[in-house]
Amino acid sequence: MKTLLLVDGSSYLYRAFHALPDLRNARGEPTGAIYGVLNMLRRLAADYKPDYLACVFDAKGKTFRDDWYAEYKAHRPPMPEDLVRQIERCTRRWRRWAGRW
Repeated sequence: MKTLLLVDGSSYLYRAFHALPDLRNARGEPTGAIYGVLNMLRRLAADYKPDYLACVFDAKGKTFRDDWYAEYKAHRPPMPEDLVRQIERCTRRWRRWAGRW
C-alpha cells in the first residue's frame, strides 16, 4: 500500500520559529524557521519513507472560518515580522527540495 504523509506546514513554521534561537544569514535575514521546517520535513521523510509527501501552508487572509465564527483568531497576536519574512523563502526551498525527492 502506498503512503501519503501530509504535513501542516504553517504549524511547522510556528513550531520552528519559536523553538530555535534567532538564526540569521550573512545578510542579517532571519532563517531559523526555514532551517527548522526543512530539517523536520527531512526527518519525517527519513523516518517514515512515504511514497508521497505534501506540506500545506495556510493561505493568507480570511477563510470560511471567519464567516462561520466572527471571533475566529480574534485574540491571536499578529504573526511576528521575522516569521513573515521567512514564509516565501521556506515554501520556495520546500518546493525545490520536494521536486528532487
